Order: sequence, then structure tokens, then C-alpha cells
Amino acid sequence: MSPNPSMESPSFAHPPSGGSVNWQSRYQQYLKWPIYSLLFLNFLLYVLEDSRTLTRQGYESIWDITSAYANSLDVAAWFGLLLVFEIETYWQNIYAIRRVRWPLNLMRLACFGVLVHTLVVYTGEFLNVLEPTKLLLAEAFCGQTNVTLYELHNQVYTTLTPKSCTERLASGELTLSFNATTIMTDQGWRIARIQALVSLIECASWLAAGAAFATSAFLKRRQTDTGRLATLVRHTPHVSYCLIVSCALTWGWYGKYLYTYDSLLWLGGFAMIEANLSTWRQRIQQLWGRQHRQ
Repeated sequence: MSPNPSMESPSFAHPPSGGSVNWQSRYQQYLKWPIYSLLFLNFLLYVLEDSRTLTRQGYESIWDITSAYANSLDVAAWFGLLLVFEIETYWQNIYAIRRVRWPLNLMRLACFGVLVHTLVVYTGEFLNVLEPTKLLLAEAFCGQTNVTLYELHNQVYTTLTPKSCTERLASGELTLSFNATTIMTDQGWRIARIQALVSLIECASWLAAGAAFATSAFLKRRQTDTGRLATLVRHTPHVSYCLIVSCALTWGWYGKYLYTYDSLLWLGGFAMIEANLSTWRQRIQQLWGRQHRQ
């Protein structure tokens, strides 16, 4: 029978000692927890940012609330997936326990569901910003009662008084409506359109990388880590990383350094999971060699 890494003895719950595998494992641990801690701080910043979004937009349904908190929910889901991947690829003996494995698999499905929700939200925002409304009557928009009006430029919402709103619309500076309470200049719309596309591409790239890691771990447990599917799964994260780095550089170009910093940190977190998978692959090769020598 071929060796099954998910059913090893308890002595292999940690990466095996000795050689390059042991060195790699120690190196991962030095980097892993600082990266995860910094990511958690970023998560708190996203919660504050999303709470301001909800206050600005208001809500009438649960969907409005989850859409406003899309970034926070997305990060929380990735933390959940990191936990599952960490146990699945590093603490393999724990994952092999049925009463542990099933809740973790359910947690994985729930986290992917949240990530799909984020992708839907970003898709809607991108479609919405593609066709803004051309404003012709300043009084109709600026004269809204009991409503706070905003100007959007580079993801910054500036409050407009009815007077300044009327003056700027009359002068032709502000011409496009993003929603019922937000207006933009032509330049602001071009920036919003690019950033909405970047958010969509980045979200889809992360989702593809996460799905590839989950599939890779599944194939390893089934001892089918070869063939076209396995090759596709191994290369998918690298394509996703290239797209994510491009998106991170775009955020930096527009001065959104938090998003750039966050993306690069998450790449570090995923590198830890990929290193776990690499160590796992080396362990399988060691087991195969040991079995053949017997």
C-alpha cells in the first residue's frame, strides 16, 4: 500500500526532524505568527472602515449590512480558511480524526461561501460604477432633505452642503452620480471604475488561490498528486499571485498603501500554507523511499 500522510503515527504530527524539511519548518514558524498577528490588526482597521461605510450608506436589509461589511467578512473568512489549511497541512494527525475533520470541512465551506458573497458584492459595485447617472438638474439632487450628500474621489467621501453641491454642479465640476447620495467628477469616476475592477480581480484571484490549495490538499490525501489537474492546481496560485501583486501595486499608485500592505501580508500568509504543502510533499517522498528500501 502507498503511504498515507494523513494517517501517520503521532510522532509525525509535527514536520519530521532532520535535514532541509526540519530547517524549513523552523523558518516557517519564525515568520508565521508575526504575519498572522499583523493581518489581525489589519482586520480591525477594516472593521472600522466598514462601520463608517454602513453609517454613510444606511441599511434596509441584511444584504445591505453584509455588503457594507464585505471587506471585514472577507478577511474573517480568510482567517477561518488559514486555520483549516494550517491544521490540514501542518497538524495532519489532528485533521485525520473524523470528529475534527468534518467540522473543519464545514467551516471551510462556510468560509468559501463568504468569499463568494464578497465576489458578488464587488461584481455589483463594478457594474454599478460602469454606468453612472449624468446629472442635469442640480436642484433635484442637492435639494434632498434629511440626506447627507457626498463627493467621491479616490475612495474618499467628502461631505457636501446643499449650497456647495449646487454651486459645483452648476459650474460643471461635478457631473456624475454614483448613487442616490454620492456624486463625482469625470476624473473621480475614472478612478472609481479602475479601483472597482482592481477589487474584483483581486477578490477573484484570492478565491482561485484558496480553491487551488484546498484541491491540492484533497489530492494529496487521495495519493493522486499527479496528472493535469494536479499540475493546474499547482500553477493556479502562482498566476493568482502575479495578479494580486499587480493589484497591490495599483493600490499603491493611487495612494492606498493599506491595501498594498495588506495584500503583501496575505501573500506571506499563503506562502506559509504553500510551504506546508511542500513539506508534506517531501514527507511523502521520504515515506516512499523508506517503504521501497524495506
